[in-house]
Amino acid sequence: MKLVRYLGDTGRARAAVLDGDVVHPLPVPDMATLLRYRVAEIRELIDRATTAGAGLSLGEAPLPAPIDGRTEVWGAGVTYLRSRSARVEESPYGLVYEDVYDAARPELFFKSAAWRVRTDGEPAGIRPDCDDTVPEPELALVLNRHAEIVGALVCNDLTARGIEAENPIYLPQAKLYQGSCALSAGIVPWWAIATPEDLSVAMEIRRNGAVVFSGEARTSTMKRTYTELVEWLFRPDEFPDGVVLSTGTGIVPPLGDGLRPGDVVTVSIDQVGTLTNTMTEARPLAGGSAS
Repeated sequence: MKLVRYLGDTGRARAAVLDGDVVHPLPVPDMATLLRYRVAEIRELIDRATTAGAGLSLGEAPLPAPIDGRTEVWGAGVTYLRSRSARVEESPYGLVYEDVYDAARPELFFKSAAWRVRTDGEPAGIRPDCDDTVPEPELALVLNRHAEIVGALVCNDLTARGIEAENPIYLPQAKLYQGSCALSAGIVPWWAIATPEDLSVAMEIRRNGAVVFSGEARTSTMKRTYTELVEWLFRPDEFPDGVVLSTGTGIVPPLGDGLRPGDVVTVSIDQVGTLTNTMTEARPLAGGSAS
């Protein structure tokens, strides 16, 4: 069972519960509205929707990205030892990453607005002005406005690694660009996940049909707890339509072997789902220019 946005007869996406191939619409206009409720209220809405009737057939229409409205995506960095080691290796400013890994305050950064998010099956981006863009497979927490964990998503936090390595102050340019954030299409309710603190995360990169990289990690090797990251994110901020918090990566491809257009990246997280995207170069919209 997952929380999704689906395209009804009106063509407008609305919030629903997906149970197998059956869609049960929720009595809210969108996902942003749902994330204003407390978890107990969301559970009650789900129970009512799934027991009210037969539901609708999902059909063949693809599901849009799972968030909308003012819901933002944020990321947490250097939460795994492997991530810290990779950043130290690639950057002349390695002490920055060593310090933040050991510090009380975590690294938190804005990643995407809802309307920029890509989802399963959609193309995702490589910065053409960077020779080493990498995928970062991560467990993402879906939080309501009350800082409660509603559910989980698979996230690919694509990063222009070469730009961040050049200077950590360039982090926003390394993290925020067209197609840099992909989320799986369905939110798995948090209460439906057994042992969420120890989930298997796997990633595979295929190029011309052949596997060129694969890796695995477990969320149990994170230095920081989910509660800790959520507490810092909401201190002192507010997210009226909820927020998605991607919790960092423990899988890092080797230096100098960045993504290429046409590469297919698949991220899988036990009990949460799978996210697959084909890489393409990020380009400005028609008529846009850089001055």
